[in-house]
Amino acid sequence: MTKFNTTGFLIISLMALAPVVEAGCSCSGGTWDPSAFLNSELGTGQTGSAQNSAAENSGSGTQKPFDRVASFANGAIIKSMKSVSSSDVVMDVSNTDSYSASHIKNAIHIPSKDFLNSVGSLKTDEELAKVLGDAGVTKDDSIVLYAGKESSGEAEFAFLVLSFLGQKEVRLLDGSLADWKAAGLPEEVSENKKPGVDYKPEVKPEVIAEYEYVKSGQAQIIDVRPFVEFGKGRIPGSIALDPSNVIKGDKIKNGADLSTVFSRLDKEKPIVVYSDDYSRSAIVWYAMQLMGYEASIYTWEDWKAHEAAQVQAGTAPAPTAGAAIDSKYTKLGMT
Repeated sequence: MTKFNTTGFLIISLMALAPVVEAGCSCSGGTWDPSAFLNSELGTGQTGSAQNSAAENSGSGTQKPFDRVASFANGAIIKSMKSVSSSDVVMDVSNTDSYSASHIKNAIHIPSKDFLNSVGSLKTDEELAKVLGDAGVTKDDSIVLYAGKESSGEAEFAFLVLSFLGQKEVRLLDGSLADWKAAGLPEEVSENKKPGVDYKPEVKPEVIAEYEYVKSGQAQIIDVRPFVEFGKGRIPGSIALDPSNVIKGDKIKNGADLSTVFSRLDKEKPIVVYSDDYSRSAIVWYAMQLMGYEASIYTWEDWKAHEAAQVQAGTAPAPTAGAAIDSKYTKLGMT
């Protein structure tokens, strides 16, 4: 899946185009306790995203440690590193070869790209269930997801898929593999396999939005494609949001920052997040889940296909230049 980053030059260039309303072996030290997995506090060594949380605690030496999980309205879907236990099924969903180089001890590997078909569309319910069943995942497992790089969107996409299939317990690890290693927590390089099972999904259709619902105007529509694509054409009434706006360092922003990013949205009205890349849309969708928004996900490809079909059937006028672009739009700003 495509990773994203936005340069200052690109933003300045795009802003000039149109007016915008702001909006086998264990590599770790210490003793491995299979009954507890992680019972102790994190080690003092912190790098990468772990430093971001520590930085927010600067000030008085008597200040209470910052609780990231508690900062979210729906903190039940995120898992602190120190709370991972041996009863959890840890799943590395990286699409790179990082798993073979090193991974969390006992973690299994299901690349998030395995949830997509050859043309990049989401596989059918049955195909998705087979991917999980072949990996030995059951509906009753407590799943903890992580990717080699936290802000890649890979883990968020896997969370989306498991939520769609009705997984009872699924959370994202609040930390990267680098953070895990820095804390001196157990890692290994040997591949872990579980016996295959028959995964029986209980599909939640509300997770994936459909064309008629998107077009009905019932939901706020968030476009998370690159802004240059947003400028070329979009679903009418869309709000632009760069996924980097929900990231700080290499982590999802804390609840207070996400509240600022989403402050122009109506929390009483449902939201549809769409893109042409599941990694982009899932990372914003997941951030909204953390903040308690009622959000679903959609694809730009599905919108274009339905609009083209209606034109071909003669039920809609052929589009003219700029027809997909409404005259006014909002862009959610950065914190």
